[in-house]
Amino acid sequence: MHILGLIRIFACLEGLRFLKQLGASPIPADLESAIHALKAVFESESDIQLRPFRLLDKNGCILYHVAFTNKSSLQSQVLKPLLTAISDRFEDVLPVLSIERVDTIELAAAALLQGKCAILLEGLEQTVLADVSVSAGDSGSVPQNEQTIRGSHEGFVDDLFANRQLIRRRLETPDLTERSFVLGTKSPYHVSLLYISGLADDAVVEQISTRIEAVTAKYVKSEGQIADILETSRWSLFPQMLSTERPDTTVSHLMEGRIVVLADGNASAFILPATFFMFFQVPDDFVLRWWNGSFFRFLRYISVLITVALPSIYIAIVSNHFEVLPIDLVFSLKASLENIPFNPLIEALFMITVLELLREAALRLPKAIASTLSIVGGLVIGTEVVNANLVSTTMIVVIALTAVASFSIPSHEMRLALRLVSIPVMFAAVLLGFVGIAFSFSLLFMHLTKLETYGVPYFYPLTPLEPKRLWPAILQLPRKLFRRG
Repeated sequence: MHILGLIRIFACLEGLRFLKQLGASPIPADLESAIHALKAVFESESDIQLRPFRLLDKNGCILYHVAFTNKSSLQSQVLKPLLTAISDRFEDVLPVLSIERVDTIELAAAALLQGKCAILLEGLEQTVLADVSVSAGDSGSVPQNEQTIRGSHEGFVDDLFANRQLIRRRLETPDLTERSFVLGTKSPYHVSLLYISGLADDAVVEQISTRIEAVTAKYVKSEGQIADILETSRWSLFPQMLSTERPDTTVSHLMEGRIVVLADGNASAFILPATFFMFFQVPDDFVLRWWNGSFFRFLRYISVLITVALPSIYIAIVSNHFEVLPIDLVFSLKASLENIPFNPLIEALFMITVLELLREAALRLPKAIASTLSIVGGLVIGTEVVNANLVSTTMIVVIALTAVASFSIPSHEMRLALRLVSIPVMFAAVLLGFVGIAFSFSLLFMHLTKLETYGVPYFYPLTPLEPKRLWPAILQLPRKLFRRG
């Protein structure tokens, strides 16, 4: 028995919290009892596959975990030699470098989570473990929209099975449960739902499963149809599920009791239920020192206020409240607005439209042309609209700051929602000034406090207020300060 192999097994068992005293759960000599005892350790027994065989005059069975096992290696290095063996000594039969023997159910279950297969034989009160794990080089792609400075650079791919493996490799626990769905009556479309049994709310799991099963379309064109049925409030501008292309982010939310939905052909995962503050957390926050993480997360919340309120505040000042500015700044603004034929609202809408057109064009064009487009849009268009007296220089500065602030928001869906929310706030600002902005924010907060996702308040832990959870959600503070984990 290899010492390093035992150390890995014991470390895995400690992390999964199912290590018992040695000898507490011995492997039964009866083959059927041994198979049942080993599969019962896992919440999702379908993850453990078995292949019966006969060695000389004894019945045997191979058990393996579908997510961690290389099936080609299992077939060529374990199953085929066993079917043609003329000896019952496994060390002489199997061409596998790592072969171990354990005599407890717990050790055998931990080995399955490391990509080893368990070989059970009738009358043998031991399990033979052979290493047939998936190669460590079989990884995903590099995330394109959620890049980090430090930490993992592994991302999901378009294959559903590969994405499940990426999650299971990072979360080696028998409590990870998976439900599989096949949608589309004409063309099968595969969807998987993953959660940790005991942490996730069973009622929420059943609600999500019911919504997925309710899809009766003949063809499921894309994951957008799945996202549409999973949203609890379709009329809200705010996203009600977090989409991520990072396995490490997905696993962290699973360990917090949330539910993950994977769709075939989609290189991202949907995380439910989602709250407002989840959309502003990035992996770098948990890698950097706590004061750095707190500072940058605070900047993201400031960017929300800038994205929604800065154009409206400028419009309100120029239209109704010049008296709040110092006299020197008033003269400067008057000079920039002197030859502009449009009111500030028209200027802002025009610049926002141009900015969105440039962003959309840069997204659809090849990267080489997109870089040229940014130069044309930033220099040529920006300069010429000022020279043509279509937009004031101050408005260009305001819209540019708003765009930079919105780009600092990690979630693309939340970024789009905040940009849309800023438009009606601008209309309220031009009509009622600061009163209109205050009224708009009152309505916005009323909507956010009323919104729920599968029974979870969207603005939690701000409403209902839980100070011990609110500060860690807003800032990345030391765990010991709040006695967390």
